[in-house]
Amino acid sequence: METLPIFIWELIIIFIACTTLISLIWYFSKRYRKQKAKGREALVTAEEKMHSSAKLNFNDIRELMLTGPDAKEEVELKRKEAYIERPAQKLLRNLLESGKKATTLPTYDPSFGFRYKTVEAVFDENVSPGEAEELLERLYHLEILEKSFFDTVSACPVCGSTSITLHYRCPKCAGRHIVKTGLTEHVPCGNIEERDKYDRGHLLPACPKCGATLVEGEYRDMGLWYICRECGEKFEHPNLDMICRKCDDQFTIQTAMVREISKYTLDPSKEQEIRQNVTSLESVSELLTGLGFSVEMPASAIGEKSGIQHNFSLIAKKKFEDRENIVAVDHAVGDIEVGASPLILYTYKISEVKVDLPIFVAIPKLSETAKRIAQGYNLLVIEGIPQEKEQLGMLHDEIQKRLSERIVEERGTELPRPLEVEIVHQWIIRRGKRVDVWRDGRGKFVRHRK
Repeated sequence: METLPIFIWELIIIFIACTTLISLIWYFSKRYRKQKAKGREALVTAEEKMHSSAKLNFNDIRELMLTGPDAKEEVELKRKEAYIERPAQKLLRNLLESGKKATTLPTYDPSFGFRYKTVEAVFDENVSPGEAEELLERLYHLEILEKSFFDTVSACPVCGSTSITLHYRCPKCAGRHIVKTGLTEHVPCGNIEERDKYDRGHLLPACPKCGATLVEGEYRDMGLWYICRECGEKFEHPNLDMICRKCDDQFTIQTAMVREISKYTLDPSKEQEIRQNVTSLESVSELLTGLGFSVEMPASAIGEKSGIQHNFSLIAKKKFEDRENIVAVDHAVGDIEVGASPLILYTYKISEVKVDLPIFVAIPKLSETAKRIAQGYNLLVIEGIPQEKEQLGMLHDEIQKRLSERIVEERGTELPRPLEVEIVHQWIIRRGKRVDVWRDGRGKFVRHRK
């Protein structure tokens, strides 16, 4: 009996210990589950933020792809290509010479509708009015020209032509034999007839119905009306039909297409760029003309290997003895400098076309990469526009010197020079100034004279 209380106390103690242990396990288990739930929520939130951020970045990237530098550079490259096209150069030069307010206006031709004859004239061959308008639209999309409203006209809903004719139709019998005339009413008898019928067969105007002579106050003019000669119907408003003279489609005014006719001017923000691209070679052209060359600007030539037509800013030709000397000039304009792309394209073109003297004009200057590329070719590189008399004189001498070297090289003889000279001294025009360069015996450029 004495041990019973001790046993009970031990059970109580064990029970309390187990209860405490279970409570602690429950407490820490609950805390662990709570922390784990918070962790999952944080992970989900982080993933949502990550996905949201990724979506935002994708949208930003897509926007950059549409409006970023690559798209802008592509437009600029296509604009530079347009500058060397012969029709575009002629058109832009004509606009520049006509003054700041020069505008390309359409004219109406009954055979074609609205057309731009001044633009058609810049092509070497006969082109359709549509091709001339396509050139204007392309220059507009390249931001070289500006487009503004000139007129709104009806056009054929089938082919879009503005060469259409308007025809009257009787609202009663749909006949087309319609005349427009003045009507006169004889008030006493109520007769309404054409004015000239009151004059027929009478010395004095008389009513064709009752025969009474017209007396002042007994007749009145009812204005202009239309009369159908087929059914005799008189009406004030005829039905109107249209016929396209290009595709012969017949339609009404309600179904006609409304077409806006535009006029075009130079984009003022691009005027300096246009002037540099179109007129920058005038001094070079005059110099070559003075040397006896026949100059074509712009010009084109067919590649001997590919058969592709290559466009050049200028090609000059001159007969010398039994051969023809050919000078091919390309030029490129950049905001700060001209990159390598135009130069690479030029080197490809002169590899396809026989050229005695290749000249590349970079305005305002060549990039360092382009200069390294140019060093591998025997190009006469001009940086800037040669305008001063001294600059043009140096360019004159260099052109003659290079052409003479070319002729001597083809004859298989050497120019007289000291045998000990291994490095040839030459120069190029850079930023309007003469720059000394040296080439070794193989024609490659070296950094300095050894």
